[in-house]
Amino acid sequence: MNNIKCIVDFVSSKSDTKLLINQVSDTIGFFYVNLIETEAKSKSIKLNYEEDFVKETVNDLFVKEEIYLYFTTSKKIIEKCLYTNKKCVIFTDYKNFKVFINKVLTVNGYNYQKDIKYFLKDIHLIKDSEIIDYCTSSPHLTFSELSKYLINSSNYIKEKKIKEKNNFILEIRKSLFDLKKSNKSPQEIYNILKLEVRYKKFNFLIY
Repeated sequence: MNNIKCIVDFVSSKSDTKLLINQVSDTIGFFYVNLIETEAKSKSIKLNYEEDFVKETVNDLFVKEEIYLYFTTSKKIIEKCLYTNKKCVIFTDYKNFKVFINKVLTVNGYNYQKDIKYFLKDIHLIKDSEIIDYCTSSPHLTFSELSKYLINSSNYIKEKKIKEKNNFILEIRKSLFDLKKSNKSPQEIYNILKLEVRYKKFNFLIY
């Protein structure tokens, strides 16, 4: 199945409860996380970010639908996730991906370029090769670039290329995910989001 369709269908599915993603790298993983976040938000589904397995609590009939996102290279944690009643998306490495590939619904991040092209060309009907090429080379910026493109496609200018070790937006994204996974306060997460918005706004205005 097409990876993008697989993820979109999984988020809204009432039957599929486990999805394993080989994220390959942080930058590639961010693309798939952003896709899940976008789909979950559109369906008012709560996302919980986890690094370790937490035992289930008694189900509350009044709690809205939730999906748990796990980021782990531990085979033991993955096995616990697969046997829980929670709806889970598990981001892991290729070694674990190969172990569980025939046991659960999977997405192979090594196909990320094909997935990004499909996402932009087939879902958003974008034919501009500049944004497509840029997003396939910088997958973690796909959704921010898409937002900029949709606002003003006729005057679209891609972000300047920056070496990954100095990529400010990437570092902000990493900090944001660390806060979410650590269940930090909404205020701390909000402050990081404001920092990203200010940086992107300034970066856009200098062109």
